[in-house]
Amino acid sequence: MKRIRCIDLHEIGKHDVIEHDASLVHLDTPDGEEFAPITIDQNLVDELMNDVQHKEEDSDGTESLMNLDDVARARLRREKACRPINKVRQEIARGEMAIILGVWETTSKDRVGVPTEWIKKWIGQETLPDGWRPTHKQGLWDTIQRSKAIRMAVEEMRKGTDKMTTTSTLSQASDSSINDEKQTLLPPSNKSSPCTIF
Repeated sequence: MKRIRCIDLHEIGKHDVIEHDASLVHLDTPDGEEFAPITIDQNLVDELMNDVQHKEEDSDGTESLMNLDDVARARLRREKACRPINKVRQEIARGEMAIILGVWETTSKDRVGVPTEWIKKWIGQETLPDGWRPTHKQGLWDTIQRSKAIRMAVEEMRKGTDKMTTTSTLSQASDSSINDEKQTLLPPSNKSSPCTIF
């Protein structure tokens, strides 16, 4: 009987398999190395937070939401700063953030996005945000449509027209079927993740 080999989480970091250069918070894999750096670069985390353009005043101070355009801006910045990555790795990179946008999307006044404090907690510290509980199931179709919308926004920004809105971008890429996939889930534990590849 054929035995199924266990996979060590470290293997996810093997360069150019799932892991890719132009990560939002990790440095590129040095030449000749088999595995990517797993240490989060806090300077890159800060740069990612600086890509968020819209801030709004709340009663407790300033609340900031990262939306699809902010993610596109961050992807474009990293792809310009790093070694070129192929279309498959670009799609993986967009998909990672598309999942986050879909799972944690929040509406605050007239804006839609993910609280930047949640992003910092997840990507910067590799833990779930305090008190967060899932409210729906994140489906593959929704992730694909969000990833496509990020790609479209990056393409527009490359053309120098960084004036797109999240609503118009997402509406071009998807339809009302996105919300049909959302179903209630039981809350998971809030334990640290040993590895992320963002």
